[in-house]
Amino acid sequence: MSIINFTAEEINIISIYRADMLAATIAALDEIITNLLDEDMLTIAESAGRKLSTLTEPEFSALSFSLVDEHEE
Repeated sequence: MSIINFTAEEINIISIYRADMLAATIAALDEIITNLLDEDMLTIAESAGRKLSTLTEPEFSALSFSLVDEHEE
């Protein structure tokens, strides 16, 4: 299993747009990237998508993404 370290911000955006399948989650992130005007959010979404693209479907399915309080990191 790949060890990928996601930031709290990446976990949060993935948890919001997560689909049942890895490809669908990446596609959802790609879709919002085209509409993001906030540079910080754009950077977070792109980074999350890049990290997700290195995972296999079983690795993705084994991960739990839920909203994180960024101040508890």
